[in-house]
Amino acid sequence: MLAWKREFEFGIPVIDDQHRRLIEIGGNLFELVNDDTRDDYFDEIVAMLRELEAYTVNHFEEEEALFDAVDYMGSMAHKFEHKIFVKKLEDFMSDLDAVDSNQKETLLNLLNFIADWLVLHIVKTDREYVPLLFAARK
Repeated sequence: MLAWKREFEFGIPVIDDQHRRLIEIGGNLFELVNDDTRDDYFDEIVAMLRELEAYTVNHFEEEEALFDAVDYMGSMAHKFEHKIFVKKLEDFMSDLDAVDSNQKETLLNLLNFIADWLVLHIVKTDREYVPLLFAARK
């Protein structure tokens, strides 16, 4: 469901590597969703939420610094999308009792959210600032 594709590459190694890691985290969620060998995934869900939140916050800061350095006109809207993503992760973390009592449902909701958001964000939203970064390098 979540696998790295050439269409995700921008030719900017730091961003490509970070996007690749985000897709990898999503892939780990997919594997967990399909693991029917046990009933309790709570610790893994919480660990993945924490990793995803920490990693995205770091990635967003680095990405925003790059596009702010080239005066990207879509900066405000782009940063708002980042805030929405982090807020959604915080929402999952804010009700761990619900996560614990509905683990498979939480995993599916989280996976669908991440898959939809990451792919759309990388392919569409992030791609908008890439030409400015290349132009700034010349």
